[in-house]
Amino acid sequence: MEALAPDILTRNGHATYLPGNRWILTDTSPDEERKQHVYLFDTRSRRTHSLGRYHSPPEYTGYWRCDTTPRGSPDGRNVIFDSPHGGNGRQMYLADIRGIVTAP
Repeated sequence: MEALAPDILTRNGHATYLPGNRWILTDTSPDEERKQHVYLFDTRSRRTHSLGRYHSPPEYTGYWRCDTTPRGSPDGRNVIFDSPHGGNGRQMYLADIRGIVTAP
């Protein structure tokens, strides 16, 4: 087994391929500012595309943590992820990624 992009994908996350296997969807645990990053990695260009940084309040740690765990839609045009960043507790958010994944 060989690492795909060890110089770019430097943090452990919930990684999955979108349909077609060009795009990898992944996330990170909270960083020093308690921001969780959700992003796409283009295996052709070897570039990342941020889908946002979402604040994880301190009460969401340990047993009660809320991983974003992003999932792609079957057609690869949308992403859904979990987050407590909006202040309403754990919620699911939908992101339209067509502008990224349909670009040449």
